[in-house]
Amino acid sequence: MLGIDATPERMVEMRARLGLDQGFLQRYLLYLAHVARGDLGHSSFLNQDVLSAIGERLPISLLLAALSLLWAIVLGIPAGVIAAARRGKLVDRVLMFLSLGGMSIPSFWFGLILILVVGVWIGILPTGGYVSPFDDPWQAFRHMLLPSLSLGFIQMAQVARMTRSAMLEILGQDYIMVARAKGLPERSILFNHALRNGLTSILTVLAMIFAEVLGGALVTEQIFSLPGLGQLIVSAVGYRDYPVIQGALVVVGIAYVLINTLTDILYRIVDPRISAS
Repeated sequence: MLGIDATPERMVEMRARLGLDQGFLQRYLLYLAHVARGDLGHSSFLNQDVLSAIGERLPISLLLAALSLLWAIVLGIPAGVIAAARRGKLVDRVLMFLSLGGMSIPSFWFGLILILVVGVWIGILPTGGYVSPFDDPWQAFRHMLLPSLSLGFIQMAQVARMTRSAMLEILGQDYIMVARAKGLPERSILFNHALRNGLTSILTVLAMIFAEVLGGALVTEQIFSLPGLGQLIVSAVGYRDYPVIQGALVVVGIAYVLINTLTDILYRIVDPRISAS
């Protein structure tokens, strides 16, 4: 941080300013006390509080994660339902082949392909950058479309496979046979009976996906030049800005806890039997 020409006096001063002249246990307890007060430290590279630096970039990562999860829900769940309803048929084989391919393709490679084909060859979408939804919602959506598709393609494949597995398990239950014997429409059976009872498994996967995307969008944000939390962490690692790295990991850890808590609440809403037990 001081460079190769630092004098011993400046090194001693810097160690004292960073608290490195104290014992490990003392520094750790002091850090926990600061975190409890919302003080995540000061970034020497950015020259600002870590909490404010994270606060500026976290909404971008949240928007990216939300859009990626939206693609997984809108495209993955219907694909899983259709595959389960057409088990063993051509549609099922094609959808599962596509989902297997989606889980096998690295998101950064798929992102580069999207940039090349959609952004460069066709030229209908921007290949990078960020526009705030508060400034221009339409341009913000256009700038986030390719990154969210790149990141959400793998998640969509995971949701499709999990939805299919959950649906196949439920479609073999006795109450599904009773519903069909009553003459209920197949769509009603699939969505009102089978899918609703399989939502607990699907919610678990969606919660894991959202937390994974929020904490693991480092490469995608770098490729598409999004100034989000992932890009902040990569920059902090490069400059050895340890307070930023620690603070970002604390925020991601808190996000995991909140997401899991929200998932438990949704369990009780989706399946009242959980509340009864």
